Amino acid sequence: MPDLILSNPPYIRSGDIAFLQQEVKREPEMALDGGKDGYDFYRLISQVWLNRLKSGGAVAVECAEDQTEEISRMFSEEMHEIKILRDFNNLPRVVVAKK
Repeated sequence: MPDLILSNPPYIRSGDIAFLQQEVKREPEMALDGGKDGYDFYRLISQVWLNRLKSGGAVAVECAEDQTEEISRMFSEEMHEIKILRDFNNLPRVVVAKK
């Protein structure tokens, strides 16, 4: 059982990839495409991995600024002490939670 899940999963909505900045598009598409709504990998983390964490374990994931609330909701069934952290531009970009 892991103590920590740390992830920067693909979180861009499939339909938004064509409109990304050119420097971002240099990344492999599989590193960007988070599915139709951008939450495919967060669902996987929530449904498969959170219940495998040790008691006292934690999860931290990077996400888009408009995704923090939904990810927090997804994680709330298994986790507590959920926090949203801001980046250097003061945008909400990381969800952290403890089990």
